[in-house]
Amino acid sequence: MRDERLKLIDSIVIDSDFGICTLNIVDPLSWTEDENHLADLQAKINNSLQYVESSEIYIDYPVSRGLDMVIHIQFIYAPNEEANRFLEEAQNVLGDAGYELSFGPLGSDYASEADE
Repeated sequence: MRDERLKLIDSIVIDSDFGICTLNIVDPLSWTEDENHLADLQAKINNSLQYVESSEIYIDYPVSRGLDMVIHIQFIYAPNEEANRFLEEAQNVLGDAGYELSFGPLGSDYASEADE
């Protein structure tokens, strides 16, 4: 996840029935292959948050105004212990700011590192 890729939100899902706008981040990297993985993930979360806080999202998606904002990270590989600590802290910080951070596998389960 370098450079311009860090600035992208992979998808946005608006569920007006439930009052939620979800900004999805897909994390395709193995936790063993990139020493900058956690910093890159933090940059993507920060960029998503900036997109909301700058109100740019309301220009691009006017129907999202007034909805609860959720940043959801979909991992191909299960987060390691350090990543889980980071995610828990990020959930607390974003929760205090009025946002939600959720995460889970992309698909029904995480890929195995041996599948690479």
